[in-house]
Amino acid sequence: MSYFLTLSSSPTKFSKAGFLLRSIGSVLQQRAVEFRAIQALDMPPIEPGTHRSANQFIANTVEQVQQAAAIALVTPATKESSPTLLASLLSLLPDDAFSRKPLLLFAIGGLPGQVAILERALKQILFRLGTTTIAARVHVGTGSWILVGDDHPRLSRGVESEVAYAIDLALTAINPPEVSLEPAGFR
Repeated sequence: MSYFLTLSSSPTKFSKAGFLLRSIGSVLQQRAVEFRAIQALDMPPIEPGTHRSANQFIANTVEQVQQAAAIALVTPATKESSPTLLASLLSLLPDDAFSRKPLLLFAIGGLPGQVAILERALKQILFRLGTTTIAARVHVGTGSWILVGDDHPRLSRGVESEVAYAIDLALTAINPPEVSLEPAGFR
């Protein structure tokens, strides 16, 4: 069974990245596509006391990546930091693990121009993983959220549409529409 897999590198689980994951899951549910997420934060440190559990986490991640039909990366984008949490997880994956899979990049925070900086920081790792082109890039900045009272933040309609469009691009790459060779009048 194939599914849509998200690798998230938010430094906390209860952040805007978590709410973005909910939005991604909601869009995929509307399209009847299974959704799974792996949090880089859950990876145990690779040291003697946690070596076994770290190896199991990595093995499970590799298996899920291999079975996934598409990959989405969700990571903070700020000028002060590079995506070290995401890069450390991706560096443990085997070569060509993303080969022939559409890849989406969701950058949270920062400014739109920092998405290119983030992409440049990940370029070598993504190339090693078999990614030649990123199917879509979505910047989810501070102004992309609607905050009402004590409710959880939610995406604005415009950004929600942009997220849905990026997902649809990936889904189209997985299942290209059938093209009929018959003239339109003969159907």
